Amino acid sequence: MAEKLDSYKERIAKLKEDGKLTADAEALLEELMMGLLEMERSNRALRKAAVKAAGGQTMSSRLRDALYE
Repeated sequence: MAEKLDSYKERIAKLKEDGKLTADAEALLEELMMGLLEMERSNRALRKAAVKAAGGQTMSSRLRDALYE
């Protein structure tokens, strides 16, 4: 997800450079980026809590691969 966020930031910076963003659009994009960052942080925390609640055991890679097939 970090790569996507970096890509979004680069694309927004490019639009700013080219002067293709209005002040309102720039503010909206900044707000959306902050929301994405907060959701990513929250998601990481929830994943850690889920692993901790499961007794620290995560799914084995073989089991995970089998489930995804």
